[in-house]
Amino acid sequence: SIPVIVDCWLKGLRGYDINKAYTAMKKGAMTDEKSNPLRPDNNEYVEKGYVSLRDSFDNSVSHALEYYIADNALSRLANALGHKADAKLFYKRSMGYRHYFSKEFNMLCPILPNGKFYSPFNPLQGANWEPSPGFHEGNAWNYTFYVPHDVYGLMQVMGGKKIFADRLDRMFSDSLYWHGNEPCQQIPYLYAYVGQPWKTQQRVKTIIDNEYLDVPGGLSGNDDAGQMSAWYVLSALGFYPVCPASPYYVIGTPTFDEARIGRFTIKANGVSPKNCYIQSATYNGKPYTCNYLTHEMLTGDGLLEFTMGANPNVDWGSNPEDFPPDLMK
Repeated sequence: SIPVIVDCWLKGLRGYDINKAYTAMKKGAMTDEKSNPLRPDNNEYVEKGYVSLRDSFDNSVSHALEYYIADNALSRLANALGHKADAKLFYKRSMGYRHYFSKEFNMLCPILPNGKFYSPFNPLQGANWEPSPGFHEGNAWNYTFYVPHDVYGLMQVMGGKKIFADRLDRMFSDSLYWHGNEPCQQIPYLYAYVGQPWKTQQRVKTIIDNEYLDVPGGLSGNDDAGQMSAWYVLSALGFYPVCPASPYYVIGTPTFDEARIGRFTIKANGVSPKNCYIQSATYNGKPYTCNYLTHEMLTGDGLLEFTMGANPNVDWGSNPEDFPPDLMK
């Protein structure tokens, strides 16, 4: 719940004692695992920065990735509340995902108690509900991109923008993407970080058309806490919050010719089932090339207007200055 509470508070949803909430959240992140049902493997995580594989098919990597995201959010809240030392501590902890990065496989891999990578390791193990060492309901392909707070850092350790983009392409071309589970759902939007937002538009449109059907079994996974519904609503509007506690939303492909969110209006001129690609955009009448929105835009008076077409415009949103900001700077 840490990312949800922090996200709400940082975005202006107040009316509760945030200092009391912060104290409780910090306690949950720091307490010994024997009396901490929120983090049952917290001791090793605090000591080493990761959770090792204790049983053949435990969820060690999945657990740690959840902790990194929560600690990053907690770092942001600590900084906002003036707890600078805590902010530094939780920031450092949120970068621990790099412990799991295997250069051999160029992805996240389980770590044994002796500090070595699990072997023999099959990154595909875990597909179709097969048990997978270190991963819950998925595998290394599903979880490697589950670092929404440090996309550029993950890109760097992976070998750069091209390799990162190629990996994203393979996720979809080889049917490795699984929309039915939360760790995958930000992946279509990661193309924005490599200057290929048109691929986000393409992937999101395909998911909307094929993963949300009004027939028995029409959803590809359980709607846990409404996450699949939330993904659909936000994506249909034309954007998605890749990282909690961040003020940025990556632009996808709007499906309505006009949508209003409070005082903010999104128009998509020419949008249709075939016209899913953004050709150009303006914000309050001025050219807009950023492939993301800010929370300030969404909560203010403004008109974001897209011109849609049937073919990708590979230039729109493709310059580095148009990419989502680096959250870790």
